[in-house]
Amino acid sequence: MEVLEAIGKRRSIRFYKSWKNVEDWKIQIILQAARYASCQGNCNSTEAIVIDKATYPKKKWNEIVGCVSAFNELHLQTAPKLVVWLTNLDGWYKDLVKSFAVLFPLRAISAAQGWTYKLLTETTYPRLMSFPKDKTEDLFRIEAGQAMAQSMLAATELGLGTCLIATGRNPEAFPKVLGLPENVIPLWAMTVGYPLEDPDQRPRKRFDRLFHSNQYGKPLKEDKDTRSLLKDLGMIMDPNPIDEREAELRNICKSLGLTEDMPDMPKEKIKELYKKDSPYYGELPKDLIKKGV
Repeated sequence: MEVLEAIGKRRSIRFYKSWKNVEDWKIQIILQAARYASCQGNCNSTEAIVIDKATYPKKKWNEIVGCVSAFNELHLQTAPKLVVWLTNLDGWYKDLVKSFAVLFPLRAISAAQGWTYKLLTETTYPRLMSFPKDKTEDLFRIEAGQAMAQSMLAATELGLGTCLIATGRNPEAFPKVLGLPENVIPLWAMTVGYPLEDPDQRPRKRFDRLFHSNQYGKPLKEDKDTRSLLKDLGMIMDPNPIDEREAELRNICKSLGLTEDMPDMPKEKIKELYKKDSPYYGELPKDLIKKGV
């Protein structure tokens, strides 16, 4: 699978084949993809705990479930593996000189860019060490986001599904449940497993609402030929009939003994999405307008 196709096929999966475990070597590949993501100063501050539900203590598992938001419980319970993504602030405050300095003999950076070991140790390092913890954490969250994104693309190529979930119900308890030291901060949990569902690609806001030309507020026009090319390459996909997705969800929920009801919204609110000034104009399946209450 090419990377553009993997981007197109990646989904947030919320129903998993709970009876089918994920091979250890596939978990290793997912983690390696994260390890090789771009990171500032070569810090590699993104870490993870891999939790195997089959061998993890049930009491501690229930404590994790108690931390996540209620609407995340179902896919947490059906996924065989959970990867908890972390950021380690020691990567900045203790290891930065070593992790950055290794780039010198590797010729990853050059004097032409202004770098010297003296500049790193006597000027750059003291300045970076003056950063407050919240700023460093913000920077590391960006790094972790890149690592998580690469891990999800790797999982997609391996035929696996993933979904990032937050611990909104009890975020203060989550680090304690995991037994984390103060310098290690939990960011997201990620369910991993074989998908039980096959949802369509989610609609996104229009290209010209997100991207700007030369200045903010001047829309960058989407190129139709490029969009057509990306459809051929599998990165942009046309939606299937919405009735097919509803039938799939009902069958899954029925097999799991869950309600088969569908969440809905007022018809007039759905119609607004099809107006020309809507950020989703031209991005939605045509038959969605028939839905609503």
